[in-house]
Amino acid sequence: MARKALITALAFFAAISVSSPVVSGTTAEVNYPARYMGGEANIIKAPNGALIYDKALASVGKIVYTQPTVENLGDGIWVIGGYSIANFAVIEAPEGLIVYDTGDYAEEGAHVRQIIEEKISKRPIKAIIYSHSHYALGGSAMVDDPASVMVIGHEKLNETVKTNLEGGGSPSAIPELGPVLSARGSVQFSNYLPTEGEDASIAAKLEFKKPGFLPVNTPVQNGQILRVAGLEMQFFTEYVSDDYSVTAWIPGKLAAFNNFFWPGMPNLYSLRGAVYRDPTIWRDGLKVIRDLKPKYLISTHARTVVGEKEVAEALTNYMDLITLTYDQTLRGILRGLGPDELRYFVYKPRHLAETTFNAEVYGESSWYPPAIFYFQMGWFDRDVTKLWQLPPKEEAARLVSLMGGKEKVVAAASEALENKEYAWAARLVNYVYRVDPGDAKARSVKSQALRKLGQLSMGSIGRSFLISEARALEGKEKIPRLVPPKPGIIAESPAIFVNYHRVRIDPGQAENTDRVIVFDFGEKGRAGLHIRRGVAEFLADPSMHYRQPDVAMTLSGESWAKLYLDQSNLAQLVDAGEVKLTKGDIKSAAALLELFDALDPYGNVTND
Repeated sequence: MARKALITALAFFAAISVSSPVVSGTTAEVNYPARYMGGEANIIKAPNGALIYDKALASVGKIVYTQPTVENLGDGIWVIGGYSIANFAVIEAPEGLIVYDTGDYAEEGAHVRQIIEEKISKRPIKAIIYSHSHYALGGSAMVDDPASVMVIGHEKLNETVKTNLEGGGSPSAIPELGPVLSARGSVQFSNYLPTEGEDASIAAKLEFKKPGFLPVNTPVQNGQILRVAGLEMQFFTEYVSDDYSVTAWIPGKLAAFNNFFWPGMPNLYSLRGAVYRDPTIWRDGLKVIRDLKPKYLISTHARTVVGEKEVAEALTNYMDLITLTYDQTLRGILRGLGPDELRYFVYKPRHLAETTFNAEVYGESSWYPPAIFYFQMGWFDRDVTKLWQLPPKEEAARLVSLMGGKEKVVAAASEALENKEYAWAARLVNYVYRVDPGDAKARSVKSQALRKLGQLSMGSIGRSFLISEARALEGKEKIPRLVPPKPGIIAESPAIFVNYHRVRIDPGQAENTDRVIVFDFGEKGRAGLHIRRGVAEFLADPSMHYRQPDVAMTLSGESWAKLYLDQSNLAQLVDAGEVKLTKGDIKSAAALLELFDALDPYGNVTND
């Protein structure tokens, strides 16, 4: 970073305690992206009118399919890109077609099938291979007779898909939190950005539509060799990227199909929320592919790389960037740095920073070191002043008062905005916003700062979050805190959602309650909750519980979905004949249900 940019950013660095680590000889540098604090950068207009950092737009077109593309690689291998968030691969085999990935929902699978029949081949699809669970939901629309199709995937894929759908449709290690991850995922994938204009999305949008999942009927083990539609293939399952993954290898064609090589630096932490993604495991999954020496590298998201030399170079640089990020983060921790300081500690050598497929067009690298820190160390960075730090709103109120009041803070933020110090303007005005989310001037300054940060973002994820929030502040969008699961998903497995319901209990209201409520769903089973003085114990088999029910009812899964989603109350459903109380009365049953929070998608959302 140039000295001028360092001086410009000095107040910002002091505010967030970012150190200046020695990264090359005796030269102290801070690896902070200068463009967010007034450094030189060009914002240009994309074809859809989006205002975007020129280097981001230039990079994205080199590593993803930005236009609908059907590419014939030769050797009977085809790639379909630019129609969806993910790519699809088609392999012409002796006995028919093999398809790698099927899309996010049934409609997408049907669309890809049409493309295959019109532009590739009308031969039947004899095998489906899932790279991982995220794009395994369109298969039923791709084939006429599922029983005749070999469906290959990781041994945990069926279970993972089931958990994802039950949690509300978004991959979630804690399925009760699926609705929150779904909401955040909608922001990450640009669902609150328009298709045209200065705020337009530059990435594919995530759509929640009816799934068409074909379960895996041929789970594969690591290193297993199978004959698939008359073609010999080998499968590797040992390593994980963002999900349990299957790498498929066709030795006769030197072709590797994978979910490890992404378009740009791999997303070692996802802003939408995710479990810890171990960089060493991700890297080792890439090493397996590199050591096969492929001629064709076909990836779930990135453009295909062709040529043994080209593939080896791309994979090696990609692996080395992961290793560097991980090892240098550990080096920083050993030097006593905390998560905020680690963000800008990792120095990337030019050959890794500037290579085409390492560009930060999805996530940005400063987000990853804190995730590594938190995985091992948790939230405590040995700054003991944080042990009893004030709640954020209280701290903001005291800081705003210390700085002379709201007007002075907003004025200082406005000055930073004028000086193109967008990161500092956003941080500063956010103290006022915490104290008073309705302050019109603070909202205006914050939205302007966020929009500029979004336009300057290298990665599409940062752009989506920043500009979506700016639009919400301006009243152009209303972004939910959570996206509840669909009624049909709840109705199909009602007992699971009785379990999930337990986390919504209000212990303050339930502190003096000790009651058991049981739900009988007929053929879909029975389940219950023991509301015991502030907690709700899930009863998978109420007949085995040490307490008899105080309240019991029979109802369908559909009726439980209405209660779970607060679409109706108990009295209304009893009057409609949808619920029958078999023990207790309406008043006592309703009182128990009222001890649980409503599932309000917009509760505590302050951006509107």
